[in-house]
Amino acid sequence: MSDDRPSPDDFLARFQRKVAANAAAWQAFLQEEGNDPAALERELANLTKAAQQALVEPLAWAAGLDLVGAAWRHAELRGYWQEWQQLLAQGLTVSRQAGRADFEALLLDQLGEASRLAGDNRGAAAHFQASLALFRALEQPAGAGRALSHLSQVQLALNDWAAAASSCQEAAAIFQALQRPESLGLVYNNWGLVCQEQEQLDEALLHFEQAAAAFRSAGNLRGEAKALVNRSDVLRRRQAWPEAEGYLRAGIALYDQLGDPLHSASTQMNLGILLFETGRPAEALALSLEAEEVFRRLRHRPFLARICNNHGIFLAALGRLAEAQEAFDESARLHLENGDQLYAASALINGAEVLLDQQRGAEASAHLAQANSLLSGLTRPPRWVMKDFQAQEARLEGLAGTQHGA
Repeated sequence: MSDDRPSPDDFLARFQRKVAANAAAWQAFLQEEGNDPAALERELANLTKAAQQALVEPLAWAAGLDLVGAAWRHAELRGYWQEWQQLLAQGLTVSRQAGRADFEALLLDQLGEASRLAGDNRGAAAHFQASLALFRALEQPAGAGRALSHLSQVQLALNDWAAAASSCQEAAAIFQALQRPESLGLVYNNWGLVCQEQEQLDEALLHFEQAAAAFRSAGNLRGEAKALVNRSDVLRRRQAWPEAEGYLRAGIALYDQLGDPLHSASTQMNLGILLFETGRPAEALALSLEAEEVFRRLRHRPFLARICNNHGIFLAALGRLAEAQEAFDESARLHLENGDQLYAASALINGAEVLLDQQRGAEASAHLAQANSLLSGLTRPPRWVMKDFQAQEARLEGLAGTQHGA
């Protein structure tokens, strides 16, 4: 009498194919709902679980890698960088085991972005360099251009401006040859940021205008909004207030049209800074508090950390020093949770300034000591933060001398 029961190997293969089919179904869902972030958010836990399960079953590896690579965009926009790093690392291991160098290159690039956004610029640079080398070996110029564009932003953060400009220039040449205006728009936008950081404002404006034109030709409204917002920052630095405000409000309108509350709120945050700089701190605070509600609802901790710092600045200008101090301390705490030592130190320095305004030298000293510890952990802290630190340190010394003399 024959035994028709499936063997353990047959059962395992059927199970793994079922896991692969489940991951593929979630990939289809992702493609269908890609323009509905709320729908993706509701199902993100289930989607993540499907990806994790697929990555531990060899017959489902390909489907799992597809799903992880495609889902990164949503995780990036929602600020889930630290949470997603583990899944990206799992996918990277699987891509190597499966001999899928194409996925290895893609996931290295995404890991680089996750590391950069979480404040680990040196780790990000290593990931981008490895991704770039693989894309070149695979003769995939589009991937190499994307890695170069991302690498430029890490090089910018590390104050290696020549390298950042070179990366942008090489990426731009790649995407011009490939006739990819959307990717070219992103590169020009990044190139503008490099020029802006070096106070090459004419060049920055030119690149932002090139970015806007490229995005327009690609029909990318979100890209156009990004270029508008960045252009406004150059104009704000030049104190061309009305023109800068017009660009910011146009950017908000575009993001609202796209149903993108996150970037609409982040542009509101920039508009709040402009209102403050033009002597309207109460209006700035009101607008900033509206944006904070969006960041809290979307659980976007990096933007939340930034806007708490802005609240502190506006509250201090309004004479509400105790509330300002609370806002700066909250900002420092959030930045530290995000792994961003630089901006945590900046918030602590701002807090020290408010404390010194109240003659609270001992507390200001503690804030500056913590800021100094964080800055000492950075290889090359930017000049602006060191200038702020030294200014408050000098104030603290002056206060101590006054109190000692008394």
